[in-house]
Amino acid sequence: MTAPAPLLDPADVDRLRAALGDFTVAAVHDLLGPAGQAAHSQNDLSYVRRVVRGAGAGHLATLVALFLLGDEVDESAARAALAPLALEAAIGTGLVEVSAGAVRARLDVRPYSEAGGTDPWWVVSDFGSDVRAGPLAADHVLGIGNASLTLAQATPRSPVGRALDLGTGSGIQALHLGRHADHVVATDISGRALRLAATSAALSGQHWDLRAGSLLEPVAGEEFDLVVANPPFVVSAGVDGYEYRDSGLAGDGVCQALLTGLPGVLAPGGTAQLLANWIVPDDGDWRGRLAGWLAGRGCDAWVWQREVAAPSEYATLWLRDAGEVPGTPRWNSSYDAWLDWFEGNRIVAVGMGLVTLWRSDAADPVLVLEDVPQAVEQPIGPELPAWISRQRWLAGTADADLLDRPLRAAPDLVRTTDALAGDAGWSVAAGRLRQSHGLRWEVEVDDAIAAVVAASTGAAPLRLILPLLAASLDAAAEDVERASLPIVRDLIGRGFLVPDELTPEAPA
Repeated sequence: MTAPAPLLDPADVDRLRAALGDFTVAAVHDLLGPAGQAAHSQNDLSYVRRVVRGAGAGHLATLVALFLLGDEVDESAARAALAPLALEAAIGTGLVEVSAGAVRARLDVRPYSEAGGTDPWWVVSDFGSDVRAGPLAADHVLGIGNASLTLAQATPRSPVGRALDLGTGSGIQALHLGRHADHVVATDISGRALRLAATSAALSGQHWDLRAGSLLEPVAGEEFDLVVANPPFVVSAGVDGYEYRDSGLAGDGVCQALLTGLPGVLAPGGTAQLLANWIVPDDGDWRGRLAGWLAGRGCDAWVWQREVAAPSEYATLWLRDAGEVPGTPRWNSSYDAWLDWFEGNRIVAVGMGLVTLWRSDAADPVLVLEDVPQAVEQPIGPELPAWISRQRWLAGTADADLLDRPLRAAPDLVRTTDALAGDAGWSVAAGRLRQSHGLRWEVEVDDAIAAVVAASTGAAPLRLILPLLAASLDAAAEDVERASLPIVRDLIGRGFLVPDELTPEAPA
């Protein structure tokens, strides 16, 4: 098959890139100022327009009005802002349209960057319903949004050989992969999305191997060191509504297909990072549901459930996302059909979150499925290799060996206590340990466990620390050991305690 081509020929790509040269994230932030940036992040485009009008009719203000706000601009201003790209060329490729002397963009062209990156990027996509009111087109191509940013921030950025962006859309994840992968393959079921992704790549000075097809079909028989996926994961009856969100598979079928299929395309030691939604059945056991898909596939897994939405909340979220208007006949029909389907399939909620897979080829893989509701430090991707290292270490370390290993408390821990007032004064009701950085876990601990953490300086193993604790509690050493080891293992897994031989840079 012929590789999808950018919307513009190479010479016009160069001309448009020259026109966009000062249309960067930093320049737009400077133009909008803190108040305008906050308004833009909250989709308050009316205030952003006020800021842009106040900035005058300069080159940058025209590009913001045209490509971020979707406003009409005077033809002469548009011609000047797009130079050296001819306005006629921009019209001919579908980038803009002109009517009665006014020019309006047909596509969102947005500056984008990665923390620490020096090369400017531009992402080409469709305007969202906040800019172009009304229901989206079935072949709508998403731009930069919360989901894509979440995935980008959660992906480790160590150098890799081959990387796959599954369901690339406008190419956001592939842009990131292009900075640390030798070869990038990007796939999508939508031919239109692939053309916009090709345009994003060309404008941003990158080249990817773009392929059309559904899910893993375009890469059958191949292996990758890193896979990222922001698939059409919406849980529904399996309708073919919007290509960006509806897979055509009923329920959480796309989640099942990827969790069972991705292990087959990971190279030894390879990692996959994907966003997913899954059914919470009426017995509440979402963990058992996903663990059944993951078991026995040679991959360890960490599943974060970040949010849980009731059926009514979930349907409302996605209908609004598609630009549907509450109270209209179209909204009411879609809403009722969706909720009827949830009820008929005894679905009480939908879990939303993130899945990390890494190929370990272990006969008994590590499967951790848990709620991670707290705000984490972004980007969180750099924390994942250390987490993987700790899980592998725990899986291979028996309790007898664990007792002989010196541990170190993480340097960023904070201990807090809650006390209750009583007749005898204040008494401690609960104690907590909290991480100041990274995943920012908070766990309840009593004084005994807090003492173990405080004594973990790397100087003495647990075999020496726990008997001292038992003596202070006037308890049998074996009882303290039996009660403490599961808690110590959990603290190691979460990064409160770290074995001396582990480093955060790479899996063991």
